[in-house]
Amino acid sequence: QIINVDDNTAPTITGTIAATTIEGCEPGVVPAAVTSVAALELLGLVIADACTIDASLVVTSSDASSGTCPIVISRTYVVTDACLNSTTALQIINVDDNTAPTITGTIAATTIEGCEPGVVPAAETTVADLELLGLVIAHACTTDASLVVTSSDATSCRCPIVITRTYVVTDACLN
Repeated sequence: QIINVDDNTAPTITGTIAATTIEGCEPGVVPAAVTSVAALELLGLVIADACTIDASLVVTSSDASSGTCPIVISRTYVVTDACLNSTTALQIINVDDNTAPTITGTIAATTIEGCEPGVVPAAETTVADLELLGLVIAHACTTDASLVVTSSDATSCRCPIVITRTYVVTDACLN
């Protein structure tokens, strides 16, 4: 008589791993995946298998990323028992840039001969042009060429006419 006793039941996983957000520009800032059942349980899961002890369960993972602002990392953990039955758990890690560009320095006030606001030169439209006026502009995630420069003018007084030009520098994540 031959009797086969086989484990065809996958490990059970209950609970969820809370989504996390990390400040950054690229997926490389995401911490390494955990590699043990004990570490997964510290993330909020309860893992059990009827035939294989926790220390003998094998934990593997794979990452897939999508989107920008935030970059969403979907990390899939696979827990496999000694008979190759497996169950998965998902962890979502958002990598998001929430830091605005920095601007240091000042643009010197200028005086232009004229009678109307129409004689004022056009506003600058690039970071390079603003830096030529005396500013230092930096951002960890967005290159200078990709930073968007916008401006608005407010006019007051009459003799002299005072035009206050406000520049806004926006990064790829709208900071």
